[in-house]
Amino acid sequence: MIIRNALISKCSGARTIRFLSAIVLGCAIVSGSAIATPLTQTVPVADSQQRQQATQRVSAWRALISDSSHLSDQEKLQRVNDFFNRTIRYGEDIDVWKQSDYWASPMQTVEKGMGDCEDFALAKFFTLQLLGIADSQLRMVYATQTATQQAHMVLGYWANEQAEPVLLDNLEKAMLPISQRNDLNVKFAFDERNLFSFDHARLQWVSGVDQLPNWQPLLQRAKREESVIAREEASGAPHELLLSALNY
Repeated sequence: MIIRNALISKCSGARTIRFLSAIVLGCAIVSGSAIATPLTQTVPVADSQQRQQATQRVSAWRALISDSSHLSDQEKLQRVNDFFNRTIRYGEDIDVWKQSDYWASPMQTVEKGMGDCEDFALAKFFTLQLLGIADSQLRMVYATQTATQQAHMVLGYWANEQAEPVLLDNLEKAMLPISQRNDLNVKFAFDERNLFSFDHARLQWVSGVDQLPNWQPLLQRAKREESVIAREEASGAPHELLLSALNY
């Protein structure tokens, strides 16, 4: 079945997301009307108190990265999941970014202190990459909530190719395998290069990610942030870098 228009549904509330331009389930992506437009927003800091709070969050995030590199994968997952679920408040894109659909980079989300479901999942995705979790083990997972059919985004972790993925979710404190998430119907997963559909808990390759709105611009922003963080760490600079210091 071909869905020719953007997939539009709800995500953990009233927000509308436009997730894929067109999909042939289990087969390929068909070019559609969605256009991945580069977005270069920085975070406006209204006053000194908000700026101080943003600085503290960024410092805590960077300390998390510095202090967790020696941990096991399971410990890294737990720390990162707990950090973002505890530190970031849920907020709709229209309220946070004044846009109907915006995918924030991890530093944007941390500095802002707010984000919607995909911002939580994306921040966890890139942070775990910084901690050395292999790219092949991490994928963004699009699902719908069983009770409401509202769209939702979480992060999936695959210990190996045969393992059932574990989901990191801003709505669920525990990191549970897909088989224990009866509240979710998983639909698609994607990483930096590929889009997959689900055959039960197994992934089926669908296509590349060229048609994913916002994905390539977001990857570029996240990689720039990663480079800046690496330079700051190498130089021994303090952990107070904010987005105002980044050239987006």
